[in-house]
Amino acid sequence: MRGTNVARLDSKGRILIPAHVRKNLKVKNGTEVILVPDHEKNELRMLPLVKGKSAKLRFVLTDLPDSLASIANILDTNNINIIASESRSLSKNLTEWDLVVDISRCCNGFENLRQEFMSANTVKSVEMFKV
Repeated sequence: MRGTNVARLDSKGRILIPAHVRKNLKVKNGTEVILVPDHEKNELRMLPLVKGKSAKLRFVLTDLPDSLASIANILDTNNINIIASESRSLSKNLTEWDLVVDISRCCNGFENLRQEFMSANTVKSVEMFKV
């Protein structure tokens, strides 16, 4: 298996990522990562949040059918990929949706997206910031 490395957890549960892997992933000291466990496969995926290429979004939406889909369509139209997401009900009528997204191929300009999101009928508020 090419590119496979064996790493060992230290006494505090930390893992050393070999230098050549960090270089290939373009990550350095202080880079945030998302850890995605798959309990069925007993696997862990690590997704680095590359500075300037990742963003966090938080939406408060009216809880209606297709409210998440309307935002997902805007993301798709702008070539923004979802890395991780979590949604939860705030009340009977409101949903909050947190996203971590890859904006490296965003075609419309990240700063221009706020107006596009707010034009969706179901969006009450949106917070956006680059990682």
